[in-house]
Parts: sequence; C-alpha cells; structure tokens
Amino acid sequence: MVGAGLWDWLRGYVIIRVEGRAPERFVNMAAAYRVELADVTMLGPGMMLVRTSVDGYRQLGPVLRASGCRAAIEERVGAAFIVARLLRRRFLVLGAVLFLAVLYGSSSVLWTIEVAGAESPEREQILQVLQAMGVRRWTFRHRVDCDAIRREITRSLLQLAWVGVELRGTMLTVRVAPKVAPEIPEGPVDIAASADAVIARLILLAGDAVVHEGDTVVRGQIMVVGRAGPSAGDSPVHARALVQGRVWRAGQARIPLTIEQRIRTGRTADQYVLRLARAELRLGRTGRFEAYDSEQFCRTLVSGRDDGSLVEVIRIRRHELHVELIRLSREQAYSAAHDLALSAAMSQVPGEARVIRLSEEVSDESLEPRAVDVRIVVETLEEIGVPQARKSASLPAG
Repeated sequence: MVGAGLWDWLRGYVIIRVEGRAPERFVNMAAAYRVELADVTMLGPGMMLVRTSVDGYRQLGPVLRASGCRAAIEERVGAAFIVARLLRRRFLVLGAVLFLAVLYGSSSVLWTIEVAGAESPEREQILQVLQAMGVRRWTFRHRVDCDAIRREITRSLLQLAWVGVELRGTMLTVRVAPKVAPEIPEGPVDIAASADAVIARLILLAGDAVVHEGDTVVRGQIMVVGRAGPSAGDSPVHARALVQGRVWRAGQARIPLTIEQRIRTGRTADQYVLRLARAELRLGRTGRFEAYDSEQFCRTLVSGRDDGSLVEVIRIRRHELHVELIRLSREQAYSAAHDLALSAAMSQVPGEARVIRLSEEVSDESLEPRAVDVRIVVETLEEIGVPQARKSASLPAG
C-alpha cells in the first residue's frame, strides 16, 4: 500500500478488504456516492484492498449493497485510533502523566543542600545566607544562581579563603575553605635555601651568615643562623636577610619524525543509558568503528544523598576516527620539541624570578635518526632565602 500523508494519518484511516463478484463495480459505485478511495490494490479475482477515511468507511453501506460486495477492516491507522485506544485506558494514561509530572517536578527543585568544609558555626551562617537569598529545599533550580551565592557568602563570611558552589541535579553543594593564619615560629628562626643555587647576592639584616656570595647551596641548607653573633653572646634572634641566587631548571621533549594523526570523520554513534540507582538500561547503537574517541554527557534527574544520583540519563557519543601516519621534517620536529621543552622548563620558574640565560641541547641526527630530542636549561636570578624554625638547639658552624 502507498503511504498516506500526514493529514490522513492525523485524521485516521482504515484499510479494508473488499470481496465480491465484481469489485470493480464497487469502485465505480463509490465514485458515484462520492466516497473517496485510495491505494486500490487487486489481490486476486474478486478481491481487493482499498484505503479510505473513517467518514468514508461509514458511508460505504449503500455502496456495498449496490455493488453486491462485502468489506472487512484489515487495519486501522492514524492518530485518531491511537487516541481512542488511550481513552479506553484512561487510568493508565493518567497514571503515566502523573508519574512524568512528579518526576519532572521533583527534578526541577532542590532536594538537598550540603555544606562541606565548614565547622558548625560557619555552616549555620552559610545556611542563613542561603535563606536570605531565598535558596532552601524545594526552591526551583532555575532560581539558583551559583555565582551570586558564591559572591554573597564570600562577602558575608570574611573568615573564608575560598568558596565553591555547585548545582548538580537536585543537590546544591557549598564547599568552603577557611583562612589559615600563618604560624609564627617560636624561638630562633634561620634562613634556609629554597632551591639548589649559587649565591649571587647576600645582604644580612639580622643573624649570622654561614655562607658567602659565590658559594653553592642545596635546597634546605641553612644560610643564615638565627643568632646575634659572638659579640652579643650568641643570643637567639629571628634571622633576616636578602639572599639572591642563580638557579638552573631544565625541560626536555622528544618528537618522533613519524607520528600517528587521528582525525574525526564526522560519523558518530549515540548510546543512551538510563541509570536507576545501580540498574542500567542501554538504548541506541554503539557504532562499529575501528578507531574512535568518545565523550559522555550526564544529566541527573533525581539526586540522592552523599553526592549520589538516584535517576540519571547518560549520553555516550562515539566519534569515528581516521588514522594516518604523518612524516615530519627534522625542522618541524625540532620546532615542536623546542616549544615543549621550553614550556616544561619555564613552568618550574617562579613568577618573581628573572630569566638571565637560556641554553639548548639538540640530539645528533646520526645518533638518533628517528626522532629529535631537545633539552633547554633556564638560568634565573631569584630570591632563595626562606625562614625556617630552629629544629634543634645545635647551631651550624660559622
């Protein structure tokens, strides 16, 4: 049978089997009575299938009597019949609608508000801030502005160093970190080296220096001792000094001359996972790709306690990849290795340090024909003196 149009499907139509000595007369009589027929298909002598609307079927009585044929419905198609079947099961439909409404409503409001990282007094203050902003249980999710909550809590509780607000499903989580006052060490304080270095400059403000400019020190070595010196009876003091040192840091990278490039072809396959607590229902296709990468999108419909999800929908999208081998010239490989090595070295340099020299080593083609190795050393001038509480009563030798 030829497919009907959308309008015919919405109104509903029937496919009927007509039997009689002269089914052709049935078609002619239907035209005379202005009953529309479509998709007339002969099944054999004295038998045919036709399609007509619901109203047309109701008008076939005179046509059948005049043509001497009989008709039986083979199939009922269309939205009208679907609605009629649903109406006969109205309580089932009503229950499904109510279930979906409750599920949608429950996933649209906050069920749980958690505060992590705060003691009891701060927790109560944070909850009071949320209450003042109109954020509480059963608040609609679209009314929750995480950035505004973070700003207001930071403004209201000055004792907090960091505030993070996350809305996940029906759970709002506020994570905080209190400010930690720096500990002031009791007793004498020495100055130690923060890195392996060569001392370039040393200005003593208080204490007794046990190293000099040009000396090599290792990380953690005491450079200035917290004592007043022999003239003051070696009494303990808090050592203070400006110590600058030359520090070297290295970064290395290796780039092969033949690399594997993976490019997305544009073909994708989606699979959906409906997770109810620990049960899973998987729908869709996984895609039979030889090579692919995937990404996952998760939407929590109903959240549980302990940052868990009772009901969530997960979409797993797989992207097909085309794999090909790319041949690089030594110049291209060197450029890439140089950038990576420099980035690795500079990532170790403190922000206040001053770069004074760069040196580079590149692998020999005769020794390494399949790749390019680059090593870059960054030399900096930086402050290397850090206060350190005296660990024992003994003093380093002057």
